[in-house]
Amino acid sequence: MTEKSRPFELQIPMPWGHIAGCWYGDPLARPLLALHGWQDNAGSFARLAPLIAAQRPILAIDLPGHGRSSHFPAGMSYHFNDFLRVVHRIVRHYKWRSVSLLGHSLGAALSFYYAALFPNNVDMIIAIDTLTTLYFPPHIQIDMMTVMTEKSLNEEDRLREPAPLPLYSYEELTDLLYRGSEQSVELEHCQCLLERSVRLSEVQSDMYYFSRDTRVKLMEMVFTPPELVLALAERLRNIHYLVIKAELSYHIEVKDLSAVFRILRANNPTFEFHVMKGEKHHVHLNSPDKVAAYVVNFLRMYGGRRHKPAEAKL
Repeated sequence: MTEKSRPFELQIPMPWGHIAGCWYGDPLARPLLALHGWQDNAGSFARLAPLIAAQRPILAIDLPGHGRSSHFPAGMSYHFNDFLRVVHRIVRHYKWRSVSLLGHSLGAALSFYYAALFPNNVDMIIAIDTLTTLYFPPHIQIDMMTVMTEKSLNEEDRLREPAPLPLYSYEELTDLLYRGSEQSVELEHCQCLLERSVRLSEVQSDMYYFSRDTRVKLMEMVFTPPELVLALAERLRNIHYLVIKAELSYHIEVKDLSAVFRILRANNPTFEFHVMKGEKHHVHLNSPDKVAAYVVNFLRMYGGRRHKPAEAKL
């Protein structure tokens, strides 16, 4: 990364602390607000953002408890809806009349939901390898809620006990991330995520620990029933919508989402869908040039450098 393409680090104030972010490109133009996936961070876009920032600036944030953003206070858990409120707080903070969203995985689902809740606030969505949240039958949801409730309280108890943090070598961290992502993040790109999610130990100078909030592993998702997904999709109208699917990923099952795709295509005339052959879930991190080719072309047609409201300043 050249000095010119290096992002500007910033903090956006929140009632419990701050949201950390990286701003790529023109600081006076309204950016794409980039939302990363579950347990990832703004580094997820570190290889993609410099390739498209000349066309449109990007503000990539760390969601609460992730990366360099503040953790929620003790006794609170993380919920999908909390992250929706973070997006709305950022829109209010910058006084944007509308917001353009770039999301991967969880971030793409957040984009879908936010646009459905506030359809007049969103002019563009670029969704990478997820469309909306998953759905499980009621009996599975009940089992998951029971287990997660128990685990959440156990994690709170563990955090209150003054126990030493597990330490790892950088090689061990890379292997943990590689395997934890189901080998979706290629080994040579793990550093993009580790840079914002680990810290050097003060006790052992060659060892590291994870600095993200361990409670995000137990985040409560919204398991959207099919009829609710369709109702949400109906609210998305006249939004420039680009969906990119990684061929080797299970996160977008076109057959299961055929009705959603049909609604989005009907109500959003510029809707585009592309499949990245031979790619895994973190396609934007592993093959940013391939993703950028679609994104830059989409931005040139529907959302390039013409966005320059004065309120977009850093």
